[in-house]
Order: sequence, then C-alpha cells, then structure tokens
Amino acid sequence: MKHILIAIGNKDTVYDDINELAKRFSDTPKNIILFDENAKGELIKRASSLFFEDNLVFTIIDPEEKTLKEIKSYIELLKGKASVILYFTSGEITKKDYLDADIIVLEKDMEERIKNRVKNLLKKYNKQMTLNAFEIFKEKIRDESVIESELIKLINYTGEKKKIDSKDVTALTSETHQDDLIALFDAFSKKDKKRVLQIIDNLINTMNTPLDAAILIIHGYILRQTRHLLHGKEIEEKIPYGKYSDFVKYFNRWKDTFAIKPFERRHYLPFQNSYYAYKLLAISRQFKKEELLSLLNGLAKIDLGLKRDSISDRRLRLESGLLEIL
Repeated sequence: MKHILIAIGNKDTVYDDINELAKRFSDTPKNIILFDENAKGELIKRASSLFFEDNLVFTIIDPEEKTLKEIKSYIELLKGKASVILYFTSGEITKKDYLDADIIVLEKDMEERIKNRVKNLLKKYNKQMTLNAFEIFKEKIRDESVIESELIKLINYTGEKKKIDSKDVTALTSETHQDDLIALFDAFSKKDKKRVLQIIDNLINTMNTPLDAAILIIHGYILRQTRHLLHGKEIEEKIPYGKYSDFVKYFNRWKDTFAIKPFERRHYLPFQNSYYAYKLLAISRQFKKEELLSLLNGLAKIDLGLKRDSISDRRLRLESGLLEIL
C-alpha cells in the first residue's frame, strides 16, 4: 500500500472518515490533522525530525494545489516513517501526477456507510451477522461515531459464536442497563453521591415504564448486582484479571465445577454472560467484602421502606436510602 491516500468525502462526516481511513495504515494510528494554512510548516518540521512516533498519520483537509506542490518533497521524505491522507470535502477526484498516491471516493449515503463499516469490522473479527440482526443493530445506532464501540460490545458478548443473530442484538440491547449499573457501583466505590444520583435519574428516564415500577426494577437490579459482586469477592483471587481472553478460560472452568445448575440463573455470577462477569469482577475488586455486605443490608432496609411508602415517595426513598449507605 502506498503511504499517500487521496480521499473525497464530505464536510458532515470528515472526522469519522479520517479516523476510519487512518486505520488503513495502522490498527492504532496517531492521527495529526492539518489544514491548508498550517500544513507546510508542520510537515517541514516533522519531516526534518530525527525521531518519529510509531503509526503516525498526517491528514491534510482540503489542501490547495499550490500547497501540495510546495510540500510534495516533504511528503516524500515521510515515506517509511509516516503516512499521509489528503482529504477533500468536495469536488471530484483528479489524479495528482506529481504524487504517488492511492485514491478513494467515500460513500455519502449514511445507510451504505454503516453497512460497509459493519461488514469490515465483522470480517476483521471473523464474524458474520444475519440481515435481521443488522437491521436491529442499525436502528440501535444513532451516531455513526459509536458503530465500532457498539459492534465490539456485540462481538465480545457473542464470544466464540461465529454468526451474530437478532437474538444476540436484542439481548445485548435489553442489557444496556448493565453498563449503567457497572457505572453506578463504580460511583459507589468512589463515594461520588452526585454521580450516583445522575445514574439513577438516567435509569429512570430510559426505563419506559411508570415511575413506581421503574423504582422497584432499579432496586431489584442493584440488589442482584450486589449479590454478583459478593460472588466475585469469593473467587477474585482464584481467577486472574487481565486480558478478557485469559479471564474467560478460567471463568468457564469455574462454571463447570457446579454439578447442580440453579433454576434462576440470573441471581448467580457463574451463570452470567462472561463479558459481563469480566466487568463485574473489576468492580468487585474496588470494594471490601464488608462494604458489600453493608450495602446488601442497606438495600434490604430500602426494600422494606419501598413496600410501606406511597407510590409518590418511592423515588425519594430509593435515592435517600442509597445516599445514607454512602
């Protein structure tokens, strides 16, 4: 692959495009974005440097023809040291005979862009996705910039399974509250009362259920996850916490040691999704066992209060009860 890439995109997607294009040169690019007015000075300084960072990619947005001819020799000096993207937000591709460059015209249709990015990521991780699963995933994604992070979550969630289907996407979507709960316990460990209230408010607003029902559901979530964290404390010394791929081997062995499988598996950490358990174990290490037992006791008291209080007082009971525990 040539070290210079000429691309035509558009102003609305310029930064998303630049991030994706840089990954053609490296999985972990260090992208330096320049504009016509500062490109010459920066490239002269960089090209004359004795030392270069690894995976360096220079992107010049809408360079003028005059500027390109002036910096041509410095771009050539970067060969073998860094890569260069010349990104044009409008116009047609015209071959620059004085530059040895690859040329690409980027897709402008949003749906096609999403489809292509998903397809490339799936190929990279040796995965497939059904059409129905893609349609559900596409509806879930509201911002093109989060496609990669959301798809990586889905890939991790499915583990060794090769084909992602609609059930996987739906299951992960239904478990999005787990990320909020992970963040909630992280806030607990830091005694961050403001953050705790913000997360509770976000959970309530995304439940799409009446307030009184949402409060009871959230309390149930917190109670169940506290139990999971206590389970994590029991085995955190036995299961190494490092790379996910290493963790999941030990986690699966632990799960296999249980001769009797519980009917209500959601209450027991060994029978949770391995990626969720991986994140939970990281949180459990932030607590002492006594702190989690105290939290469990406090949640029991909140539960009694929720059952006695009127519907209108339940939110106050939950929030004030959690703050008292902190």
